[in-house]
Amino acid sequence: MVLSCGGIMGNKISKKERILRYCIFALFILYIIILLRITLFKQASMYNLFAAIGASERTISIIPFKSIFDMISSDISLMRILENVLGNIIIFIPFGLLLPIILKKEYKIIVLCGVIFSAFIEIIQFIFGLGSTDIDDLLLNTIGVIIGYLLFITIKNKAKSNLLFLVSVTVLVFISGSITLGILFVNNTDLFLISPKETTVENRELVQDFIDTPNYLSGKFVEVKDSMLTVEKSIQNATEQREFLDIEITSESRIYVCYDKIDYFFNTISGEHQRYEQISYSDFISNESEAFSKDNNVVIWSLDGKKVDSLIVIEWVE
Repeated sequence: MVLSCGGIMGNKISKKERILRYCIFALFILYIIILLRITLFKQASMYNLFAAIGASERTISIIPFKSIFDMISSDISLMRILENVLGNIIIFIPFGLLLPIILKKEYKIIVLCGVIFSAFIEIIQFIFGLGSTDIDDLLLNTIGVIIGYLLFITIKNKAKSNLLFLVSVTVLVFISGSITLGILFVNNTDLFLISPKETTVENRELVQDFIDTPNYLSGKFVEVKDSMLTVEKSIQNATEQREFLDIEITSESRIYVCYDKIDYFFNTISGEHQRYEQISYSDFISNESEAFSKDNNVVIWSLDGKKVDSLIVIEWVE
């Protein structure tokens, strides 16, 4: 009877180990998918992944640690540098921790697999314009694989049984992975969006005839005095100087307010609501309208560049 119980117990343990190995294999596949998402398709939303192809300028750096030294010598913050360096290391630690369990291979094979996989990512980034190709990334990724393998050895040596070892690895990967995904979800929500943002527009028919045509001027409303509207022109790049432009606004000018409300899901825009209303020329000139105030964004359409044909004032709604 004792032998029978022992045999049954042994089979139970064997089944548990098999199940845990399946779990670890599933976690590894999920990890690889997330890794590719972060490294290759971080510039595109889930619903349009291939939009990232060719989105980045192809760059390559083959001098070890050059990009790190360039970041240190530039104006990039220390936090951003640490995020880049530590991120490239941490993201490959699960590779060195889980792959030995799946392949049952030794240190050199695991590290070689890590180097090959990291190099594959860098090459794909360069071929398809998915990001910068940098030997520093390869070196840091390899360090991550080595740390992962050392963690694998440490847990295996301290575990009293193979079952306890598999449980420890599964729990560790699940908890740390959940925390990492939570951080990514909050700080990089767009990585997980499965549908484009929804834009709801009310009374679009008021501006239908010109809203989709190129505008003459956009910027900030400064003042209106004696039928002259002063606008601070929008700056498109850091080399442009602040410029104030005057344009005549007449009783024939069509004036609208766009009430714009943006919905945020963590730090990502998830939806937008716009509502157009027309206001009278007299209200605009006298500044009696409460629909807008100084520094509101304005968009102007003008055929001759001298007088306003159509004007939209953007009013952000909390």
